[in-house]
Amino acid sequence: VTPRHGQAEAARLLLDSGASVGATTGRGASALYIACQEGQIECARLLVEAGAAVNQAADDGTTPLYGACWRGHREIARLLVEAGAAINQADAKARTPLFIASEKGHVEIARLLVEASAAADQADETGATPLFVACQQGHLECVRLLLEAGAAIGQAQNQGATPLYLACQEGHVDIARL
Repeated sequence: VTPRHGQAEAARLLLDSGASVGATTGRGASALYIACQEGQIECARLLVEAGAAVNQAADDGTTPLYGACWRGHREIARLLVEAGAAINQADAKARTPLFIASEKGHVEIARLLVEASAAADQADETGATPLFVACQQGHLECVRLLLEAGAAIGQAQNQGATPLYLACQEGHVDIARL
């Protein structure tokens, strides 16, 4: 039984019996990473309290915070930010937690990260920014949040497309009007 299945008490027993809080899978995922990705707040809190490394990345560079942002687990993201997670730590494709929250439309997580001073204009390997992907995906509230945070509206990605260009594609009229 592992924290992946939300068995916080079993996880507590394992830790009390000497299980390594930093052990990882073959692809570098820690128990904290899995708990955060799967939305297991009790396990995540237990592991953080036991000293799990909040910035320990899997082989693809994704961190527990990244996993929480990908899946939309706001309370876990808050727990990690409060525990000192690196909010601008990017994965192997240079995508940050704010980038992923913006791409997925998780506006409350994006707000949490912006309030914690996440870099609003940090681009991925293609030159896309959080504002760019929020426009691309049609996530109006994320676009509004990023604009209020001062995101660069004219920053183009590597192919030259700007957020406005993307907002005008595929019927994102509401975003283009912002």
